[in-house]
Amino acid sequence: MTAANIKQPKPLPPPNSDFYQLVETLPAEDLAVVKQVRAYMETKVQPIINKYWAEDAFPFELLPSFKELNIGGLGIEGYGGRGGSQLLVGLVAMEMSRVDSSIATFWGVHNGLSMGSIYLGGSEEQKKKWLPAMARMEKIGCFGLTEPLVGSGTAGGMTTTAKRDGDTWILNGQKRWIGNSPWCDVSVIWARDVADNQVKGFIVENKTTPGFSVEKIQNKIALKVVQNGQITMKDCRVPEENRLQNDKSFRDTALVLRGTRLSRRLGVDRLPDGRV
Repeated sequence: MTAANIKQPKPLPPPNSDFYQLVETLPAEDLAVVKQVRAYMETKVQPIINKYWAEDAFPFELLPSFKELNIGGLGIEGYGGRGGSQLLVGLVAMEMSRVDSSIATFWGVHNGLSMGSIYLGGSEEQKKKWLPAMARMEKIGCFGLTEPLVGSGTAGGMTTTAKRDGDTWILNGQKRWIGNSPWCDVSVIWARDVADNQVKGFIVENKTTPGFSVEKIQNKIALKVVQNGQITMKDCRVPEENRLQNDKSFRDTALVLRGTRLSRRLGVDRLPDGRV
């Protein structure tokens, strides 16, 4: 039998990352966003991302073009947010993860956890002050919940404390494995109020708040492009106006987590009087 007579196997189809064809259920405008993100990840991120994995570094060179995607505040209505369904948010994250899950995590921490905390727990004044600049990605955020000795089990064992002192709060404690924290601008910090033993949220400006410091975690194995840090707060003073005014307990923290990890629409679980 000659080589010409040997039946050649059929070429495999390209991998289908949307097995259930969810993208096809999107309206045309949302579908265009997903395709835009896919093209960006394939043309801008994929050619360079291995270099940054090897160097354990974040590709800051991408930030100007990433901002032009206009997906800051995706899923958030108003306050400069792009709006859109949580299905769209999830599919955009999926497109990022096709190429590099680190980029998806960087964006998810900023967009879902940090902005989401302010969107759900902040007063009207706080949302107007912080969210537009974050939506434009002029200020990048992180989410300080996990702790060195407690891990993610902070619902009942949070060690970071907040003590009211007139018009300020004094924060003491540490947060660990906090994505974006070594270089971002805004940290949402969760701390236990020593007066009522309830968890409350605080907006901390990383670079201008005395007593607030971050040490980058070195020699990671996974998600190496995401810069994780250990945050230390020593008598860190935060004004009362930076306390998330609608957050009263860990139930409000959990609402943010549910909104990002289960892709439920932000705000659907909060009743008009603020109860969850």
